Amino acid sequence: MAIADLKADSGRGVFVQKQRANIYTMMLILSLIFIMVGCLFLYLEMNAFQMKVKVPQDAQASSVPEPQPAPAVNPTPSP
Repeated sequence: MAIADLKADSGRGVFVQKQRANIYTMMLILSLIFIMVGCLFLYLEMNAFQMKVKVPQDAQASSVPEPQPAPAVNPTPSP
């Protein structure tokens, strides 16, 4: 093999064998599938009972409630 052949065929970087999927990758994929199936069953269950999620009119404007003032503290101790 000549040096010219190596330069013509090589791309950028070093050729490394792609890592195979291990058990943790498979568990991650399975958990994603099971969560998606669970969400589907929850949706179907809610539709079976005609449950609709409605947001109250007050909560639509602001998701963070305004802070309430602290109650006044009596400076004199009670007997």
